[in-house]
Order: sequence, then structure tokens, then C-alpha cells
Amino acid sequence: MKITDVEPIVVSWPPFENSFWTSLNRIGQVSELVVLVHTDEGIIGIGEAHGGSMHYIDNTGVAHISGAGSTVTDILKPLLIGENPLDNERLWSKMFGLTYQKGWSQIGATRQQILAAMAAVDIALWDIKGKAANMPVWRLLGGYRNTVPCYVTGGYYQDGKTIDDLTAECKSYVETGYNAIKLKIGGVSVEEDVDRVTAVREAVGPDIDIMVDVNEGYDVRTAIRAARLLEPLDIRWLEEPVHWYDRIEGLRQVADATTIPIASGEQALTRWDARDLLTRGGIKIMQFDCTRSAGITEVLKIAGMCAAQNVNLALHHDPQVHGHVMAALPNGEILETFPSAARDPIWAELFSVRPEIVNSQMTLLDRPGWGLELNEDTLEKRGVRG
Repeated sequence: MKITDVEPIVVSWPPFENSFWTSLNRIGQVSELVVLVHTDEGIIGIGEAHGGSMHYIDNTGVAHISGAGSTVTDILKPLLIGENPLDNERLWSKMFGLTYQKGWSQIGATRQQILAAMAAVDIALWDIKGKAANMPVWRLLGGYRNTVPCYVTGGYYQDGKTIDDLTAECKSYVETGYNAIKLKIGGVSVEEDVDRVTAVREAVGPDIDIMVDVNEGYDVRTAIRAARLLEPLDIRWLEEPVHWYDRIEGLRQVADATTIPIASGEQALTRWDARDLLTRGGIKIMQFDCTRSAGITEVLKIAGMCAAQNVNLALHHDPQVHGHVMAALPNGEILETFPSAARDPIWAELFSVRPEIVNSQMTLLDRPGWGLELNEDTLEKRGVRG
């Protein structure tokens, strides 16, 4: 089998009417990089990546792919044409070499753009591998189970949103069957956030898991103070509590000061970043995002390191891909999902066939590869092709 084409498509949705805020950052729009890897045997692999703007509109109103999308076309595609797509480890190493070999900085892409482009390509190669083997990726990777527990991420800050609005939102998740909810904190005073989380705990009761995500919004002292105030509320984990510049040693100080388990890893780019979180950061939950960086081939190595450190996986974003990893391995704990089309139209609109989530459980499809089919109407309406 040979690769005959590598086709990027950037799919973007219109800006939100009322932006969603984490502690420090505004989420005003979403997009996804879809990569189709074509082969001479007619098998087409579907890959995905995300993490920022990947297209621009010129002064004539025509949209063009940029960033990780153009990296796929201009840099990775020439390396891959004619290669055997089943050789994912060799092709991963070939692509990763671009980030450190002599002259890498002259190739016209940042390391992060290369790693995001690699992620989409590598994920597509695993789709091909599953289709060639006529089995779903979750079974190809290990087949530990075919279902994965899920939680819903919500509780964002928005203009005009009150605590009553927040509790009504969370109760709606429970009514649809979710038994675990993650809330955003760190965007207001610690005391106000404790009031917000307390209100949600009272609204949903003691049997619903609550996680809180600071999105790197605190310094170490503030993170420790917040953690100690939140401890009586039975918090399942405290996520990314400290600023980006102290996400290893500072994170460890917070971990040592609280009984709440610490989760982190979505900002990690490689296994080496993940290693430092595991050995020096004090985390109990690993949230590496292989659709943001480096792909399935890399997350499997990280999963092995986590197993040796008694750390479970709760991989970040893109449940249609990460669900397969979580189902394949014994240390897959729980999967992040975004069921609201108002916050994440990707899940609602990008696929014509995908897994379903019922009563806080995703059941993986018994279809070859990822089991996904793309919605061609959405690609036509929202997509920009490279």
C-alpha cells in the first residue's frame, strides 16, 4: 500500500454571539483541521487536529489555508507521498525529525505547527491501519473495553451569566444523563469561584462528580488557597492550577498542599513534557491531547509511562478520537466531551456517523478505523481545502 495524496481541509464555524471565557482566554470561534490521507488501494484515512486559526481571508474575500494546514500541504505531504501508510512509527520519526534537524527553522513552520500537522496525519494513518485490518482502532490498540465513561465540560464565564444560570446549566447536564461535570474557575476572585462551585454542588447533589479547571490562571499561593477552600466540596480533580511558567515545580507544590488530585497535560507537546509532569509535577490525571500535538503514536508511549506511575488518562478534547485510546487501555479513566452545539459545533456537525453518548458513557462503534464518516455538507459549507 502506498500514500498517493495528503489533503488538508480547515473547517471553521462562525464566531459565537456570546464568547466563552476560561480564566484567561476568550473562546470566540472554533475550527478543526481535517486531513485525508489517500492510498493506492482506495483506503482513505481521516485525521484531525485543532489548536488555533488555520486559515485566513485575503483582500478579495478568498479563504486560504495557513498554519498547521499549510504545513500539511507544503512540508509533510512531500515526505509522505509513495510511503507505506502502515509504517506509522517510521513516518512519525521522519516527520518529527523536522523539529530538530539542521535547518528546521527555515522550513516555514513553527515546531508547534509541525506537531499539530503531524497529529492530524498520524491519526489518519491509524485510521488506515484499522481499515486495512478491518477492525476499529480501539480494538487494534488493545481492546480493553468498548465503552468509556464521559464527563461534560461546561461552566464557562460569559457576559451576563449569573450563578443561577450556571446551576441551571449544570442541572441540564444531569437531566441528560451526565454524572460528571467540569467547571471553569480562575476568572474571578477565589471567593466568588468557591461560591459558584458551592452552588453547583448544592444544585446537583453529592452523587455527581465535579472537576474544576483553572486553565493556568493562578500563581502557586493562590492555587493552594483555592484548593484548600474547595476541598470540602468533594472535587474529583483540580486541573492546570498554576501559570504556564510554573507548570512543573509550581504544580508539584500545589499537589503536595492539597488532597484534591491534580490533573494536567493538555499543554504538553511530546512524551518529554509528559514525563516531567509525571515525575516532577505531582499529577494524578494525565490529559495529553494527541489531536493538538504528535498524534496517536505519541500518546501510546505516554500511556505506558502513566501506567508505570499509577496515573490514569483523561485525554483532552476530540472524544471521537480519544475515546478509542481510552477504551483500548486499562488506565483510561474518563473522557472529555462537549455535547452543547453552542460551545462545540464540531461534535454536532462534522460527522454523519460517530459514536453516541448515553448516560455518561460513550459506546465505540464496531466499524473499521475510527468508525467515523464526515458530513459532506458541513465540509462544503464550512471547509477550506488546501
